Amino acid sequence: MRALHEWFATPAGEDLAERETRLLTRRLAGLYARRVLQVGAYGGGRSPAVFGNVRQWVMDDCPDGSIDLEADSRVIPLTSSSVDVVMLIHQLEFSHAPHQVIREAARVLAPEGHLLVLGFNPYSLWGVRRALSGNARTPPWSGRYLAARRIADWMMLLGMVPRRPEGVALLPPPLSRWWLQRHPHSQANRRRESLGAGLNWIGGAHLVIGQKRVNGAVNPPQQWRRRFEIIPGGLTQAGAGATRSRRESWHDAG
Repeated sequence: MRALHEWFATPAGEDLAERETRLLTRRLAGLYARRVLQVGAYGGGRSPAVFGNVRQWVMDDCPDGSIDLEADSRVIPLTSSSVDVVMLIHQLEFSHAPHQVIREAARVLAPEGHLLVLGFNPYSLWGVRRALSGNARTPPWSGRYLAARRIADWMMLLGMVPRRPEGVALLPPPLSRWWLQRHPHSQANRRRESLGAGLNWIGGAHLVIGQKRVNGAVNPPQQWRRRFEIIPGGLTQAGAGATRSRRESWHDAG
Protein backbone atom coordinates (compact mmCIF):
# COMPACT_ATOMS: atom_id res chain seq x y z
CA MET A 1 0.00 0.00 0.00
CA ARG A 2 2.80 2.37 -0.86
CA ALA A 3 0.42 4.72 -2.67
CA LEU A 4 -1.70 5.06 0.47
CA HIS A 5 1.44 5.81 2.51
CA GLU A 6 2.33 8.54 0.02
CA TRP A 7 -1.14 10.07 0.39
CA PHE A 8 -0.82 10.09 4.20
CA ALA A 9 2.34 12.18 3.69
CA THR A 10 0.29 14.95 2.00
CA PRO A 11 -1.29 17.77 4.07
CA ALA A 12 -4.77 16.22 3.70
CA GLY A 13 -3.47 12.79 4.65
CA GLU A 14 -1.55 14.10 7.64
CA ASP A 15 -4.65 15.92 8.87
CA LEU A 16 -6.77 12.78 8.67
CA ALA A 17 -4.03 10.68 10.30
CA GLU A 18 -3.83 13.15 13.18
CA ARG A 19 -7.59 13.00 13.74
CA GLU A 20 -7.69 9.22 13.57
CA THR A 21 -4.72 8.61 15.87
CA ARG A 22 -6.19 11.00 18.44
CA LEU A 23 -9.49 9.12 18.35
CA LEU A 24 -7.72 5.76 18.63
CA THR A 25 -5.68 7.02 21.58
CA ARG A 26 -8.84 7.94 23.46
CA ARG A 27 -10.53 4.62 22.74
CA LEU A 28 -7.45 2.55 23.64
CA ALA A 29 -7.33 4.28 27.02
CA GLY A 30 -10.65 2.65 27.91
CA LEU A 31 -9.75 -0.90 26.83
CA TYR A 32 -7.79 -3.72 28.40
CA ALA A 33 -4.68 -3.59 26.22
CA ARG A 34 -1.39 -5.15 27.27
CA ARG A 35 -0.41 -6.11 23.72
CA VAL A 36 -1.54 -3.93 20.82
CA LEU A 37 -1.04 -4.74 17.14
CA GLN A 38 -1.52 -1.99 14.57
CA VAL A 39 -1.99 -3.37 11.06
CA GLY A 40 -1.25 -0.61 8.58
CA ALA A 41 1.17 2.25 9.11
CA TYR A 42 0.52 5.94 8.68
CA GLY A 43 4.19 6.58 8.00
CA GLY A 44 6.54 8.93 9.77
CA GLY A 45 6.28 6.92 12.98
CA ARG A 46 2.73 8.13 13.69
CA SER A 47 0.75 5.79 15.96
CA PRO A 48 -1.86 6.09 18.69
CA ALA A 49 -0.38 6.75 22.12
CA VAL A 50 -0.45 3.95 24.67
CA PHE A 51 0.22 4.29 28.38
CA GLY A 52 1.47 2.08 31.17
CA ASN A 53 2.90 -1.39 30.71
CA VAL A 54 1.73 -1.81 27.11
CA ARG A 55 3.59 -3.32 24.17
CA GLN A 56 2.68 -1.97 20.77
CA TRP A 57 3.73 -3.27 17.35
CA VAL A 58 3.13 -1.80 13.90
CA MET A 59 2.80 -4.22 10.98
CA ASP A 60 2.71 -3.32 7.30
CA ASP A 61 3.62 -4.89 3.97
CA CYS A 62 5.54 -1.80 2.88
CA PRO A 63 9.14 -1.60 4.22
CA ASP A 64 9.50 1.46 6.38
CA GLY A 65 11.72 2.44 9.27
CA SER A 66 8.71 2.99 11.54
CA ILE A 67 7.30 -0.56 11.37
CA ASP A 68 8.13 -3.56 13.53
CA LEU A 69 6.75 -6.41 11.40
CA GLU A 70 6.78 -6.59 7.62
CA ALA A 71 3.97 -8.90 6.53
CA ASP A 72 0.78 -9.14 4.50
CA SER A 73 -2.38 -8.38 6.48
CA ARG A 74 -3.99 -11.49 4.95
CA VAL A 75 -1.47 -13.72 6.75
CA ILE A 76 -0.50 -12.23 10.11
CA PRO A 77 2.61 -14.10 11.35
CA LEU A 78 1.50 -14.32 14.98
CA THR A 79 0.05 -17.17 17.02
CA SER A 80 -3.68 -17.31 17.64
CA SER A 81 -5.13 -15.44 20.63
CA SER A 82 -1.86 -13.61 21.29
CA VAL A 83 -2.81 -9.91 21.36
CA ASP A 84 -5.42 -7.93 23.29
CA VAL A 85 -6.15 -5.27 20.66
CA VAL A 86 -5.85 -5.32 16.87
CA MET A 87 -6.24 -2.09 14.90
CA LEU A 88 -6.88 -2.29 11.16
CA ILE A 89 -5.89 1.04 9.61
CA HIS A 90 -7.70 1.35 6.25
CA GLN A 91 -6.90 -2.28 5.43
CA LEU A 92 -10.28 -3.61 4.34
CA GLU A 93 -11.11 -1.08 1.61
CA PHE A 94 -7.69 -1.41 -0.05
CA SER A 95 -7.37 -5.20 0.14
CA HIS A 96 -8.37 -7.69 -2.56
CA ALA A 97 -9.43 -10.09 0.20
CA PRO A 98 -11.03 -8.03 3.02
CA HIS A 99 -12.79 -11.08 4.48
CA GLN A 100 -9.46 -12.83 4.95
CA VAL A 101 -7.93 -9.71 6.54
CA ILE A 102 -10.63 -9.43 9.19
CA ARG A 103 -10.58 -13.20 9.81
CA GLU A 104 -6.83 -13.06 10.46
CA ALA A 105 -7.30 -10.13 12.84
CA ALA A 106 -9.94 -12.12 14.74
CA ARG A 107 -7.68 -15.18 14.86
CA VAL A 108 -4.77 -13.45 16.60
CA LEU A 109 -7.11 -11.60 18.97
CA ALA A 110 -7.32 -12.95 22.52
CA PRO A 111 -10.70 -13.87 24.07
CA GLU A 112 -12.52 -10.71 25.17
CA GLY A 113 -10.04 -8.67 23.13
CA HIS A 114 -11.05 -5.77 20.89
CA LEU A 115 -10.82 -5.21 17.14
CA LEU A 116 -10.72 -1.58 15.97
CA VAL A 117 -11.41 -1.03 12.27
CA LEU A 118 -10.85 2.31 10.59
CA GLY A 119 -12.16 2.79 7.08
CA PHE A 120 -13.53 5.34 4.64
CA ASN A 121 -17.29 5.79 4.71
CA PRO A 122 -19.19 5.38 1.41
CA TYR A 123 -22.17 7.32 2.84
CA SER A 124 -20.30 10.58 3.31
CA LEU A 125 -19.03 13.53 1.32
CA TRP A 126 -15.81 11.56 0.94
CA GLY A 127 -17.89 8.81 -0.67
CA VAL A 128 -19.49 11.35 -3.01
CA ARG A 129 -16.04 12.67 -3.92
CA ARG A 130 -14.91 9.11 -4.66
CA ALA A 131 -17.98 8.48 -6.86
CA LEU A 132 -17.26 11.65 -8.83
CA SER A 133 -13.69 10.48 -9.37
CA GLY A 134 -14.88 7.59 -11.52
CA ASN A 135 -12.25 4.87 -11.82
CA ALA A 136 -9.65 6.69 -9.77
CA ARG A 137 -6.43 4.76 -9.32
CA THR A 138 -4.88 6.75 -6.52
CA PRO A 139 -5.75 6.66 -2.79
CA PRO A 140 -7.87 7.51 -1.01
CA TRP A 141 -10.38 7.47 -3.89
CA SER A 142 -9.27 4.12 -5.31
CA GLY A 143 -10.47 2.08 -2.33
CA ARG A 144 -13.62 -0.02 -2.08
CA TYR A 145 -15.36 1.81 0.75
CA LEU A 146 -17.32 -0.37 3.16
CA ALA A 147 -20.28 0.75 5.24
CA ALA A 148 -19.99 0.49 9.00
CA ARG A 149 -23.02 -1.82 9.02
CA ARG A 150 -21.27 -4.30 6.76
CA ILE A 151 -18.13 -4.28 8.91
CA ALA A 152 -20.29 -4.84 12.00
CA ASP A 153 -21.99 -7.79 10.25
CA TRP A 154 -18.62 -9.36 9.51
CA MET A 155 -17.63 -8.90 13.14
CA MET A 156 -20.78 -10.65 14.35
CA LEU A 157 -20.14 -13.57 11.99
CA LEU A 158 -16.74 -13.91 13.67
CA GLY A 159 -18.24 -14.00 17.14
CA MET A 160 -17.74 -10.35 18.04
CA VAL A 161 -20.08 -7.80 19.54
CA PRO A 162 -19.76 -4.47 17.67
CA ARG A 163 -20.28 -1.05 19.15
CA ARG A 164 -21.95 1.95 17.57
CA PRO A 165 -19.53 3.41 14.97
CA GLU A 166 -17.88 6.80 15.32
CA GLY A 167 -17.05 9.21 12.51
CA VAL A 168 -14.35 11.79 11.89
CA ALA A 169 -13.47 14.26 9.12
CA LEU A 170 -16.79 15.49 7.74
CA LEU A 171 -15.37 17.39 4.75
CA PRO A 172 -13.01 15.86 2.17
CA PRO A 173 -10.17 17.81 0.58
CA PRO A 174 -10.32 20.40 -0.87
CA LEU A 175 -13.64 21.32 0.80
CA SER A 176 -12.02 21.18 4.24
CA ARG A 177 -9.40 23.75 3.21
CA TRP A 178 -12.09 25.98 1.67
CA TRP A 179 -14.17 25.80 4.87
CA LEU A 180 -11.24 26.73 7.10
CA GLN A 181 -10.39 29.69 4.88
CA ARG A 182 -13.94 31.00 5.12
CA HIS A 183 -14.38 30.13 8.82
CA PRO A 184 -11.00 30.53 10.53
CA HIS A 185 -12.72 30.56 13.95
CA SER A 186 -13.55 26.87 13.43
CA GLN A 187 -9.86 25.90 13.54
CA ALA A 188 -10.26 24.71 17.12
CA ASN A 189 -13.26 22.54 16.23
CA ARG A 190 -11.30 20.58 13.63
CA ARG A 191 -9.30 19.01 16.46
CA ARG A 192 -12.31 17.21 17.84
CA GLU A 193 -11.81 13.48 17.70
CA SER A 194 -15.40 12.49 16.97
CA LEU A 195 -18.22 14.24 15.12
CA GLY A 196 -20.78 13.40 17.78
CA ALA A 197 -23.83 11.16 17.70
CA GLY A 198 -25.75 13.32 15.22
CA LEU A 199 -23.06 13.37 12.52
CA ASN A 200 -21.21 10.10 13.10
CA TRP A 201 -22.95 8.36 10.23
CA ILE A 202 -21.65 10.86 7.63
CA GLY A 203 -18.06 11.13 8.82
CA GLY A 204 -15.53 10.68 6.02
CA ALA A 205 -13.82 7.94 8.04
CA HIS A 206 -15.47 5.71 10.61
CA LEU A 207 -14.24 3.63 13.50
CA VAL A 208 -15.98 0.34 14.27
CA ILE A 209 -15.04 -1.48 17.48
CA GLY A 210 -15.91 -5.10 18.18
CA GLN A 211 -15.20 -7.30 21.19
CA LYS A 212 -14.37 -10.97 20.73
CA ARG A 213 -16.74 -12.99 22.89
CA VAL A 214 -15.88 -16.49 24.05
CA ASN A 215 -18.21 -18.47 26.32
CA GLY A 216 -16.85 -18.65 29.85
CA ALA A 217 -14.02 -16.18 29.18
CA VAL A 218 -13.31 -13.29 31.55
CA ASN A 219 -10.97 -10.36 31.29
CA PRO A 220 -7.54 -11.50 32.51
CA PRO A 221 -6.09 -9.94 35.66
CA GLN A 222 -3.29 -7.40 35.47
CA GLN A 223 -0.67 -9.98 36.46
CA TRP A 224 -1.80 -12.31 33.65
CA ARG A 225 1.13 -13.33 31.48
CA ARG A 226 0.92 -14.93 28.09
CA ARG A 227 3.69 -15.70 25.65
CA PHE A 228 3.63 -13.52 22.53
CA GLU A 229 5.12 -15.58 19.72
CA ILE A 230 5.83 -15.26 16.06
CA ILE A 231 4.68 -18.22 14.01
CA PRO A 232 7.77 -20.34 13.20
CA GLY A 233 8.82 -19.60 9.67
CA GLY A 234 6.59 -16.54 9.45
CA LEU A 235 7.79 -13.59 7.41
CA THR A 236 8.74 -10.97 9.97
CA GLN A 237 11.19 -8.15 10.08
CA ALA A 238 11.88 -5.71 12.89
CA GLY A 239 11.73 -2.15 11.62
CA ALA A 240 14.81 -0.02 11.90
CA GLY A 241 12.80 2.50 13.88
CA ALA A 242 11.50 0.01 16.43
CA THR A 243 12.27 0.86 20.00
CA ARG A 244 14.61 -1.35 22.00
CA SER A 245 11.80 -2.30 24.36
CA ARG A 246 9.84 -3.71 21.44
CA ARG A 247 12.68 -5.72 19.96
CA GLU A 248 14.56 -6.89 23.03
CA SER A 249 11.89 -9.44 23.99
CA TRP A 250 8.64 -10.95 22.78
CA HIS A 251 7.67 -11.76 26.34
CA ASP A 252 5.67 -9.64 28.69
CA ALA A 253 7.88 -8.07 31.32
CA GLY A 254 4.97 -8.18 33.78
